[in-house]
Amino acid sequence: MLRLPILSGFLKCGRAIALPFLIFLFACNSSPPQPETKVIENIDHELHRIDAMKYAPAEYDKFRMNFRLLKDRIIQEESKFSWFRDYESAQNSHSDILREGERLLASIREKVNSKKEEAYSRIKGLEERAKIIDELTLKVNAGIYTRKKLTMGGISISEAKMSLKSNEYDSAMGKIDNASVLLNEAEKSIASIIKRYSQSDLINKWKDFVRDTIVESKKKGIAAIIVNKAERTLTMYKGGKAVLNFNIGIGRNGYRDKLFSGDGATPEGRYRIIKKSGIGKSKYYKALLLDYPNQDDRKEFLKAKRKGLISNKARIGGLIEIHGGGEDGTTYGCIALENHHMDELFERVAVGTPVTIVGATNIENELSQGLKGLQNGY
Repeated sequence: MLRLPILSGFLKCGRAIALPFLIFLFACNSSPPQPETKVIENIDHELHRIDAMKYAPAEYDKFRMNFRLLKDRIIQEESKFSWFRDYESAQNSHSDILREGERLLASIREKVNSKKEEAYSRIKGLEERAKIIDELTLKVNAGIYTRKKLTMGGISISEAKMSLKSNEYDSAMGKIDNASVLLNEAEKSIASIIKRYSQSDLINKWKDFVRDTIVESKKKGIAAIIVNKAERTLTMYKGGKAVLNFNIGIGRNGYRDKLFSGDGATPEGRYRIIKKSGIGKSKYYKALLLDYPNQDDRKEFLKAKRKGLISNKARIGGLIEIHGGGEDGTTYGCIALENHHMDELFERVAVGTPVTIVGATNIENELSQGLKGLQNGY
């Protein structure tokens, strides 16, 4: 009978001892909570989206390897009995990998933004350049080849913009490079024409022609005509003073110096009126025929043949006139005026009146400024 109270007391004592022991045991084997990897996964997805492998392959590989190791470590801890799990090491790795990912993401975003800014900067430069080339090609009446290259360049610029909007930076840069090549080709085709208007020796020669013509007008008290191709103007002097000034049209290749028949260029030099044709006697309302080609023109023609610049079969041509028909008309090398301006001029000049045709009289003319704009950064 005594055994039952003893056993009962022992069990009561055991419970009293066991309960604190179990509490102590669980407390000692508690571990930090499992690291939350969702933030790192989001960083990994963003790195993949912005093509981190291209911008920082070694760093991205290291980040992904460390992330895989972290997830493996978490899985290993999860496989253990809960009393024996310990996430402290994983938590430390998690913090390091998170910082590494954030740093890598910021670095690559900076590179991407820099590349995007570079692309947009180049596009802006190309658009400015294309605008200048467009204006110059229209002014000098450039051929279909030049206009085609310019148009294709514009298309490449538009395609580059579309690629940038889709974050296709390599594709955009390729299209930008292609646009640059096309604009280079367009520019080269007009450079040979407009570069003449930035040559100081040639400008000085033209200025001398104009000065001598005005001096002759003043000394003799006669009318004299100055044609400025860069400004597309005709100015009539009387007694050395400007009395009339009109806008003009010139040949389809009028900014070139005329070399042979059919080149569409307007000649440059000192000429005289040799014939006046009134209404009914000219195809273009009224006309003043010039003595082109003169002796200087013939010398230049023969020199061009010797240099192989023109065909041996080429002829020098003639029939260069100042005529009516409208300043907006494209001529075969003549100088065109509005009919009412032609009326004024026709009445105030005579056979023998000096006519000087020059490219420009100022180095800062519209064509040279356009060329300078192309050379100064576009």
